[in-house]
Amino acid sequence: MKIGLIELSAHSEVLDSLIRQAIDVGASPTVYTNPFCAESSQAAESTAVEWQVCAPGLPYAEFLEKSKSSIGSQDHLFIITPVDSLCGLLSDTSAMAPAWHCLVHNLNTFTSKDGKRPSAAVAKLVLEGAADVLLPDLRLRKTGDPLRSRAINIAYPQHPPTEFVRDEVRCCIPGRIYSGRDHAEVLSALEMAAPRLTKRLRVEFLGEHSTEETKAAVEAARKTVAPSVELRDHPGYIAQEEFDRTLAEADFLILPVSEYLTRNGISETRGQTCVTGNINDMVRFGLPALMPAFYPLSGHIDGITARYDGMPSLADLIVTWVNTGEFNRRKRAAAPGLEGYRAECLSAVREQLTCR
Repeated sequence: MKIGLIELSAHSEVLDSLIRQAIDVGASPTVYTNPFCAESSQAAESTAVEWQVCAPGLPYAEFLEKSKSSIGSQDHLFIITPVDSLCGLLSDTSAMAPAWHCLVHNLNTFTSKDGKRPSAAVAKLVLEGAADVLLPDLRLRKTGDPLRSRAINIAYPQHPPTEFVRDEVRCCIPGRIYSGRDHAEVLSALEMAAPRLTKRLRVEFLGEHSTEETKAAVEAARKTVAPSVELRDHPGYIAQEEFDRTLAEADFLILPVSEYLTRNGISETRGQTCVTGNINDMVRFGLPALMPAFYPLSGHIDGITARYDGMPSLADLIVTWVNTGEFNRRKRAAAPGLEGYRAECLSAVREQLTCR
């Protein structure tokens, strides 16, 4: 079976996840993408993947036109990020022989009537039937809603959990520091936890600051939590290689996802109309994580998480995990759940490949 994956934005981590899932269901995927994603992909060395990379400076519409013959030869095509450059291709019925699937990351935004929102034109074509809507997590499916009838998991296991023997505990908070994550709650919880820690804790904010205010908040907390807690942050964009290396060396994660996210005046609910990419970070490395109680997870991976509801409960969990090494116990117990989750992921992909 021939599967094409189209990613013309910057979701290289989602592209990598779907490449690995396509290979694991027995396909040899063809990837149509930009240099950024091609250079960021860990699958770039795989002989099972054919890469069609847009030349720097070439408009995406021209790239897709040049690739039309290859695109039309696929059995299934997955649009990973819907962008308006795809409109010409989706409007051409002669190119519609493959089964098209469009991954919708933010359902309310995608279905909004605001014609000025980003990617409004391609959304209109998809909603009119040019491609099937495909949601990025099985938990988003709802019986009886046509737009929520199809889904796959973009989070996919890749690396087995690793235990470390060292003097300090390393915690990572992946992702950009912005309103979609409640870093203020984490900083307050760390201040509350710091006096009770019996081991040194290093906390890495693995993402760039969105504002000077977030940078100043981390700097102020750095003095408050010392010396038992070391806070590290980054001045700018973090390359995928460094991002992955830091995750691979972490003991556990804190995923402080905000329940509601508003962009361009449109509100999304995490775990209901959109998901957080941090679940992919957690699953990819089999990392135990502390995360808010509201967020729905597959039962297969819920066992590597502990849930908090507010700053005091997060502080208590940080103290327990750091002082007792609870994260290592969860790493040791993670394999069956991760294998069950992997099977769930591949089953969902196979289900899409049997739909026309």
